[in-house]
Amino acid sequence: MSGRQPDFLDRWDHQVATRPGAPALIEGTARWSYAQAEARAGALASVLAARGAGPGSVVGLSLDRPRDAVLSMLAVLRTGAAFTVLEPGLPPEARKDLVARVGAVLWLHDSTRQGPPLPLGTPCLDLATMEAGPPAVPCVSGPADPTQPAYALFTSGSTGRPKGIVIERGALAGFADAVAERLLLTPADRWLQIASLGFDVVIEEVFPVLATGGAVVCRPDTLPLEPPELHRVLREGEATVAELSTQYWREYARWLDAADETTPTALRAVLVGGERMEPGAYRAWQRRQPAALVHVYGLTECTVTSTMYTGRLPGDATEVPIGTPLSNAAVSVRADGRVLPPGRTGEIHIAGPSLARGYLHDEEQTELRFRPDPHADGERVYATGDLGRLLPGGALEFLGRIDSRLKVRGHRLEAAAVERVLESAPAVAQAVVLIDPGDATSLIAYLVPTDRALAPESGTAARLTDGQRGEVVGPTAAAFASWAVPTRLYWTADLPKNPHGKVDTAALAAATVAAPVRTPPETGAEPGPDRPSTVDEPLHVVLHRFRDVLAAPALGPDDDFFAHGGQSILAMRLVSALRTDVPAAAGLRVATLFDCPTPRRLARHLSDRT
Repeated sequence: MSGRQPDFLDRWDHQVATRPGAPALIEGTARWSYAQAEARAGALASVLAARGAGPGSVVGLSLDRPRDAVLSMLAVLRTGAAFTVLEPGLPPEARKDLVARVGAVLWLHDSTRQGPPLPLGTPCLDLATMEAGPPAVPCVSGPADPTQPAYALFTSGSTGRPKGIVIERGALAGFADAVAERLLLTPADRWLQIASLGFDVVIEEVFPVLATGGAVVCRPDTLPLEPPELHRVLREGEATVAELSTQYWREYARWLDAADETTPTALRAVLVGGERMEPGAYRAWQRRQPAALVHVYGLTECTVTSTMYTGRLPGDATEVPIGTPLSNAAVSVRADGRVLPPGRTGEIHIAGPSLARGYLHDEEQTELRFRPDPHADGERVYATGDLGRLLPGGALEFLGRIDSRLKVRGHRLEAAAVERVLESAPAVAQAVVLIDPGDATSLIAYLVPTDRALAPESGTAARLTDGQRGEVVGPTAAAFASWAVPTRLYWTADLPKNPHGKVDTAALAAATVAAPVRTPPETGAEPGPDRPSTVDEPLHVVLHRFRDVLAAPALGPDDDFFAHGGQSILAMRLVSALRTDVPAAAGLRVATLFDCPTPRRLARHLSDRT
């Protein structure tokens, strides 16, 4: 391999040749060795090549089984083509737009799985109809070109339309090597694949561990795991490494504390990233959990992760650092074109071989964001839009966003894009969208109604009724993924401004505290907030927990959990609390909330189980 830049498949082929019987993919009790995985991926690569896949083309993956997705990624790389992944939760119009923009020669899907359909006329290959083929045959003559695309994944852009980010083969190989080097990965490692298949974290979960001869622990589907299930999967899969979003990690840590559990014996590292990490939570984990924390930072444009931090947090630290650069990234803090010394706050810039080729079919944005680096001839640098500073020891500290973009569950979002769609509803004159301070994992929207009769008194806010919410949120739900749709919506007479002319978020928050919740009438007395909870009164217990988790003390027995700010992380929290409070909720799952989304219906469901 001397004389040219290594390709990920060089690493893969080495493992196939030297450790053919070692497990590469694990799903429950099933194992696929490196030799078996290569045979399957090679056979698929031959079929793809015959259907037009090759250097310069893209193959789309519309799959919801992680094992199949990983094998398909390997097959696509074997042909010399690039892969992209269609997020299962995308609304139909967004799916149709993404498929059209990608222009893939072929889309892989599985007709036996319950996934959303691809748009009519899309060229497809059904994995369910593929028979086991012959051993792999070479699909690409000569060594792979490191400048050819390896994959294109999508992230929200400033217009609200997802942007495709193209990562080259050389960047993928360098990233796999850099992560393996930093985490000291070995053939004994097993990395749990838990991220959504359309999220760039999947790249980090798959390629570094396979490059070093370890195994990817796959789930049978992409349904979210509640903390107890996550714990079980980690334990049964003997996973040594896992990566969680910041909020998901908080819920897992909370569950471990409540259950008086510690991380499974095999688990040695938990990577956490996507949002700011609380120093107190970091220290609390380190005091009682054996698995080490690794705080990660990166962007899709720079091949997933660029910095990592682990170790004991200094006693005087008020932030958890995001760490030092991986070997494939050059990270600096700059202002007005100057590289700043430690201690000075500026914009985080990333350079080096980890940078993406650019944005798919968008040369203008590529030139705007990936600029020539004045401090390195012939190199490019990416301005992240994040504020940070270097600490005296060399670690980087993240200090927030420069612009108005929000970070929701690890995804970047332009608030103005959601606001524009909300304002397209006839009932809405103005809208402002913020991170919900109650949980920091979802969005809250304040709306000025077109019909002034709907407006509450100035300085107050009123939650939308379920009917109003359905009318207003409809266009937004059709245009954005679920995490970008506000879960709590309030009418307000106006959008208050501060002395600088910007929306006064503190004033809106104050108005929210006293906002009434309009509930339909019910028969019988409503349980009071101060009445003692007993297992003989499941409605009271359930209602109390709904109110507590949603931070909505006026919530009624017939109010919908999801219409009043509920989302996946809060649903996990609610279910965990009810499992503790109500014996009949021992086997309760988050999925039950979709069928029983109100306190009364959920209480009846639990009563029927006793």
